[in-house]
Amino acid sequence: MDWNRNSIRLFHISGTQFSMGERDWGCTTLDGNLPLDIEEETLNWIAANEDRRFAVLLDYWRDLAARLGRLPRRAEFDPVATPGMLPNLFLVDVVRDGAAKPRFRFRLLGGAITARESVRPGQFLDEFPAMRDSERIMKHYHDALDLKIRVRAATLAWDHPTKAFITYHALLLPLSEDGRTVDTLLGLAIYEA
Repeated sequence: MDWNRNSIRLFHISGTQFSMGERDWGCTTLDGNLPLDIEEETLNWIAANEDRRFAVLLDYWRDLAARLGRLPRRAEFDPVATPGMLPNLFLVDVVRDGAAKPRFRFRLLGGAITARESVRPGQFLDEFPAMRDSERIMKHYHDALDLKIRVRAATLAWDHPTKAFITYHALLLPLSEDGRTVDTLLGLAIYEA
């Protein structure tokens, strides 16, 4: 897909075209019922960004969702289709074990992530006090559960005060075993230190 201002105004799923709504989200549906929102600011930022990995991953995910007519399963994501991204990709399990709010457990973290952050596979997002208190980080994960897709900019100050100079952008995309209920998040984190 050519990422220019005109191409991001519409989003195609299952052969149906939807225009931007009154909100700042591009809105469409998957499987006729699931509302999928992609923040216009995110689309504009991706279109203008020189690092094409965000565009490639979002295009791949959108094409996969459109072809399937539903949210993709984790097993349907092929990292070979997104060359050069594996070090920056991460997978997060959405754990709903009767808790009031779901928890987020890191399943897979690329090498670029583990080289900069202290988080490791198997750990929960809310196990990090600074992250648990960061409304912006938690909101990003919960937004992805609600099918609101956006890129979040932050620093690694949550990990350690000496890392405040490391900025990064993160994109979260929903995955689902049943095509409807988000049970995994596919993430891309790119650092600018």
